[in-house]
Amino acid sequence: MALTKIDDRGLKTPIDLLDSEKIRFGTGNDLYIEHDSNHSYINHNGQGDLFIQTDGLLAVQKYGTTERLINANSDGNVELFYDSSKKFETTSWGTQVTGNFVTTGLIDLSDGNGTSTSTIALGDDDDLKIFHNATNSEIKNATGTLYLESDDTWIT
Repeated sequence: MALTKIDDRGLKTPIDLLDSEKIRFGTGNDLYIEHDSNHSYINHNGQGDLFIQTDGLLAVQKYGTTERLINANSDGNVELFYDSSKKFETTSWGTQVTGNFVTTGLIDLSDGNGTSTSTIALGDDDDLKIFHNATNSEIKNATGTLYLESDDTWIT
């Protein structure tokens, strides 16, 4: 039976559905929510996009706990967590990774926009920098001795 109207009395009790029954929305049933005894789904299969809107924090938490999995702050950052520990965050200046960053692909830095260079900075005070622009490359060491090794031979 299709519910066609909820009047000013509203619903007095929860709507209880059995496993694999759906709550469907839209003339073509393009959005539905269901649970199949193992998993739960929000399905959107119509035209357009599915939006979740908030004017504050959108948080995904582990069920029954306050453990955060994802935070998305309105007009702000997005944070990804691993076992309650923040590992990745977007910031106003880019991104920040806490822990190791491992890739099986290429880390690709551009030549810059003609007035800037791509830079890899290492150390708490950015003591070692590797620069590249469209024309030249440079390694700059601002502390201690810079050692380079080639086939077990150290070059200073």
